[in-house]
Formats: sequence, structure tokens, C-alpha cells
Amino acid sequence: MFDINTAIGHWPFRRLPRRSAGELRQYLHSYGVEGAAVASTPALFYMNSQDANLELAEEIAPHRDFFVGVATLNPGYAAAVRDLDACVEKLGFRALRLSPCYHNYNLADGTADALLARAGELGIPVLLPNEIVNYRQRHWMEPNQPLGMESVLAICARFPQVTFIGTEGGYSLSLTAPPNLCLEMSRYSSCYGQVLAGMVQKLGAERILFGSGAPFKEIEPSLLKLHHCQIPDAQKELIAGGNARRLLGL
Repeated sequence: MFDINTAIGHWPFRRLPRRSAGELRQYLHSYGVEGAAVASTPALFYMNSQDANLELAEEIAPHRDFFVGVATLNPGYAAAVRDLDACVEKLGFRALRLSPCYHNYNLADGTADALLARAGELGIPVLLPNEIVNYRQRHWMEPNQPLGMESVLAICARFPQVTFIGTEGGYSLSLTAPPNLCLEMSRYSSCYGQVLAGMVQKLGAERILFGSGAPFKEIEPSLLKLHHCQIPDAQKELIAGGNARRLLGL
């Protein structure tokens, strides 16, 4: 199995378990996960996100057989495109994460356009978290609403050359997803209600990725959703890790 949605580092609003690479690896491995894409939590808060990406690279260096780095960058920072190049070419990161809600911009205002264009040229996927923690239980200094799937669908249409991965929910089966949008499944509800099976039926198994949201969330709910999903085993294997490895070029 491969987990597309994990992070390490300190969270300023509550104490998280498993904040180090070693602790998170041990936790994921105990549930049969053999690799994970990991982003830096402090990168959401540092004035220069690249400093946090450098810390992440140092933290996962002894675990490069398990973790794949995800660059978190603020496109409002003047050196963001240069920093993305450094993350991919020097640090070996294989994806970009953008968080408009935490970095205070709108996907529609053009702030992220240059960074997204470069991600397309580099051939790396872009993760767009709908939220990091549930906004109904947020600290008062955190964003008061999620990103919203309308913003995600609009940016997918503007950058058809980029593969986007929507994480942490937001997608409804009533929406029409463009072909360059994939979805991580940790925040979708009910292992017995077959919500995941409905997503697979509509989008295709090759566009759904296993994610846990660790360490913000426990991994068991995601494992149960996949285990009880009434789809063929071959499709479960794609979701469990095949799709993520393909998109990350592993």
C-alpha cells in the first residue's frame, strides 16, 4: 500500500502524535503501508515555505526508501518557481502541494499560475487539500472555511496539462470531474454506505488514491473504507497504491 496524504512536523494549534519521519513510518508500516507521500506541516506557516521543505528533506533523508517528498510552496513568495525547481531537481521531491486557505490567496486570482505552469512542465502532480483540519473545530487563527470544490474544478479547467489530486474531501458525486482531477479518499464518509464504490463507478478506479491524512487522522477509517468497498480486487489494488506510484513516477 502507498499513502498519498501524510505530513510531518509541528502543528501550532494542538499537539499531534507521530510528528517525526521515524514515528510516522513505524505507524504506517504497522498497518501494511509500504510507502507514503509526505509534506511539511510547518510549511503552511513559515514566512518562507522553502525553509520547511529543506527541513523535510533532511528529516526524510534516512527514510527515502519509504517517503516521497511533497513540496509545499506559497506562490505569493517571489522565489516560489525557483524553489519548486530546487525541490524537484535537488531534493528529489515528486509532487507539489498548494494551500490557498493557509497562504491567503485565491486560485482564481492568478497568484498560483506561474507555479502551476511550472509543475505542468515538470510533470508532477499538484495536491489541493480541501482542508487540513475540519474547519468546524478550528482554532480561531485558522481558515474559517474549506477551499471548496468549485475552485478546484475551475483550476483544473484552466490547467488541463496539470494532474491535480484533491485531498481531504470536498467532491460530491453530483459534480462532473475533469479528466485531470484525481481524488484522495480519506475524508469520504461511511465504509458501509459504499460512498467510495460510488466514486469509483463514476470516476474510474484509476483516479482514486488511498490516503490516511496521518498524523491529523488515524489510518483505520481509510483502511475500512477500502476493505469494505464492493469493487473488484484489481481496482482495490490501483487505489491502494498503484495509482499513486504511477502519478509520482515511482
